[in-house]
Amino acid sequence: MSEYSADAPGVTIAVVGGSVRGTSLVERLVSHAAQMHGDVPVEITVFDPHPPGSGRIWRDGQPQTLIMNTVAAQSTVFLDDSVEVEGPRIAGPTLAQWCADVVAAPAAEAAALPAPVAAEAARTRDDSSPSRLLYGHYLRWAFARIVAAAPASVTVTVVPARVDALAREGRGWRLTANGTRYAADAVVLAVGWLERDDVAVHPRIVPPGNPIDQDLSAVTPGETVAIRGLGMGFFDTLSLLTEGRGGRFSDDLTRYEPSGREPRIVAGSRRGVPYRAKPAFGAPPFFPAQRILRAALPALHARRPVDFARDVLPLIERDAQYDHYTALDRVRPGAVTDLAALQSALVAGDPVDLDTLVPDGADRLDLHRAAAPLEVRGDDGGRRGANADAEVAAFVRADAAQAALGADSPVKLGLHSYAAARGALIDLVAFGGVTAASFPAYRRFLAVAASFGSGPPLRRARQLLALHDAGIVTFTGPAMAVLPHATGVRVTAPGLPAPVEASRLVEAWLPTPTVAHTADPLLRSLRDAGFARAWRHRVDDGDGVTSDALDIRPADGAVIGGDGEVVPGLFSVGVPHEDIRVFTIIAPVPGTNSSVLRETDAAARASLAHAAAVHAAVTGERHAQSEGEAA
Repeated sequence: MSEYSADAPGVTIAVVGGSVRGTSLVERLVSHAAQMHGDVPVEITVFDPHPPGSGRIWRDGQPQTLIMNTVAAQSTVFLDDSVEVEGPRIAGPTLAQWCADVVAAPAAEAAALPAPVAAEAARTRDDSSPSRLLYGHYLRWAFARIVAAAPASVTVTVVPARVDALAREGRGWRLTANGTRYAADAVVLAVGWLERDDVAVHPRIVPPGNPIDQDLSAVTPGETVAIRGLGMGFFDTLSLLTEGRGGRFSDDLTRYEPSGREPRIVAGSRRGVPYRAKPAFGAPPFFPAQRILRAALPALHARRPVDFARDVLPLIERDAQYDHYTALDRVRPGAVTDLAALQSALVAGDPVDLDTLVPDGADRLDLHRAAAPLEVRGDDGGRRGANADAEVAAFVRADAAQAALGADSPVKLGLHSYAAARGALIDLVAFGGVTAASFPAYRRFLAVAASFGSGPPLRRARQLLALHDAGIVTFTGPAMAVLPHATGVRVTAPGLPAPVEASRLVEAWLPTPTVAHTADPLLRSLRDAGFARAWRHRVDDGDGVTSDALDIRPADGAVIGGDGEVVPGLFSVGVPHEDIRVFTIIAPVPGTNSSVLRETDAAARASLAHAAAVHAAVTGERHAQSEGEAA
């Protein structure tokens, strides 16, 4: 696809966004093109201002201290035999396998890598938590491999620019990027995480965003800075402000040696405790059986929409209890007086007499307390205990100890089961699978499950404890509140002995992308032109409940316009649909029939089919016109 022309000799497809999902789209387009179009030329153009494959998030130049929370063996962009799609597929390695290939073929892949990255690849194992930098190199290599495998009839071109506008042009689309116009028969959006326009702006607040895109240069050594958010973004920000400024952790991660360039950090959030550390299984995390939930899924699918709080959540909780108590009986024989009776009751959904079956209350799994271990309660804001900083540190220390036990921690196995239910639910809950009334309960479940299962590797928790012991980090506890003013921010929380004055606030969380309040010029222009709208829960007695997701046709990602009709030739995949199709934000996991790869496959096939129809119609019109002129 070159500068704008509506007279391309073949089929033209535009992919807007070149990171993980854009790369997968190119693979599926290349794989299907020859089969669907024969010798008709297919031109695929990828638009992204950052190098294709890695895109913005995984781009080069970021510090190696920023790491993934997915292990190397569970990171891929290639399809395997578990993925239920039609047509051919380009084979390729997982990140872990690619690292092994780099070591085995130093004259090829390793020669193109910077020495520190090649060294990391050499020490990467299946259960390693790789740097984002290493993953970015893998993604760029994967993109190049996919393009190299394209047949002669398929051309892949990269335009290193952001698409600013889309408009209908005849039967196809006109794209504008950096002032240049391009034509396409079909467009697939793979735009990733989009910013919002309703985030508060203040000179003393670093707004939410990906940590590598946030400007932390104004944070000076020794000043007190508040960080709000205790998920993965928090650990990245913490790394940038500590080891990223020259500090060092001891080899066993028990001590931190400051460089003198660190600020003093006051950290908190609504829940008040960091995401829990991942268990150290010594191997890639396994996928729990979810025996109770999965046994019920066919019946639940048959009567969609279901009430999530009534019909689904109790099944998830029973699976978590099943795995917790099964592990407890294994690691501490006698703690469960009759495991078979307990398991049978949980599977059947019968009442469980825990007083008899698990006599020691400390051995029981309390999911509510696990979700909010330092819960603020009562009108006076009273909490368990009085020293929030010490309480949070004690929580992190106890959680790290459980994570170190790996599969021998009943608590971790129970919470692992709870979090893993998200994957089992993808097809059930998508696009109105739960009732509008119970949708908030589903969102609350996702937040709790993320705190259980989307946390950092164990080493990050140990680093946090070392920073706390060194006096670099203190915690506010739950219900953190921040009041910005002209010279800084005032931090309050029920567990703080007194308000804390900080020079600025760093927002270490990402707001959910939304159609209604998007700050992205492209999506905003599509919305305003009637080419896009937010998905809504349909209800019998009103207009429905609006979600944050871009409305698409579930089968193939075709975008739904403001009039409720499919917009011809416009498709979308990935993060803009997270609110109605969970796990669009994670990279494909091998061996799981990845919903991400199924989604990109469906959009690729549909866009090629639409483009073929456009090409045939245009060719027919030209032929008829030629015959008319000849006559």
